Amino acid sequence: MTDRLRSESRRLVLWAVLIFLAVNAFSWSPGYGGRNDRQPGREVERYFGWPACFYCDLWRSDHDHQIALAAYFPPIPLTFEMSYVYSSWSLLGLVINVCVAGGLLGVCLLLIRMDEQGANSWLIGTTCLLAGISGALILFGEEFSAYL
Repeated sequence: MTDRLRSESRRLVLWAVLIFLAVNAFSWSPGYGGRNDRQPGREVERYFGWPACFYCDLWRSDHDHQIALAAYFPPIPLTFEMSYVYSSWSLLGLVINVCVAGGLLGVCLLLIRMDEQGANSWLIGTTCLLAGISGALILFGEEFSAYL
């Protein structure tokens, strides 16, 4: 492995880890609205993970107020007006997310290696296999998600 290939691989792995954490550690589309069981009141549902949701939780408030949506993007809500109700985990969803990230990282590393050393049938076949597996996991990841 050449120094150029090694430095590009390290940089790619670092970016892949950062992107994976950004995509999976934040709730990008929390659901919020009024409560059906009590009026007034609000509730927020948060879902974490892509392509499979590996964690979701529900927060409720007895106050009828406008919810600061930006407070629910981090892993922990930044408001004290809401109370935790329950959550659901899917270990298989987390494993699928890690496999997708690893597969896509492998595809990128193999493409860098092909650019550096030239393509051969083994590298092309492995790249296509990893891309196909990652694509299938992205398509069917929703089937293994956690739900409230």
